Amino acid sequence: MTTNWNELNVSRAQWSIDSYCLGNDDKKCQPCQKGWLLTEPSCYAYNNVQPPNRKTWEEAQEDCSGKNSDLAVAHNSEEKEAINTNSFGYRGFWIGLRVEDGEWKWVDGSDLTDSSWIAAPDPVDGRCAVFYKGKWVSMRCGEKRQWICQKKALSV
Repeated sequence: MTTNWNELNVSRAQWSIDSYCLGNDDKKCQPCQKGWLLTEPSCYAYNNVQPPNRKTWEEAQEDCSGKNSDLAVAHNSEEKEAINTNSFGYRGFWIGLRVEDGEWKWVDGSDLTDSSWIAAPDPVDGRCAVFYKGKWVSMRCGEKRQWICQKKALSV
């Protein structure tokens, strides 16, 4: 028995619709899936896990990718505040910022434009950013931390 690509795409689309629409008390689709918090125009998942379930930066990004998202990005003060508002872990949360070729880069490939947001802004390879107590801190990417995923909210 073979399944064609159209059937797979329809199945995937239906799963996506179901994950935003089923199980809601008001019978309406929501802009974010269950377990994600809305801060326009994005949905955020705060993975406030306890050891030994914390992840390295790469593992955290892989987890987010599996959820059709990326580690959180903050290009403006509104996105920074969205990250700040719900980050309540005591060890810090990975965000989508790391040093590549001696420069701070976001997971979407863009450069960090406001280095005043990160403590110790000197970029050193092998370092990634953790959101901790209202600021971004440079940490070794191999440390195990909590993490924040972000994806675009569904227009409903």
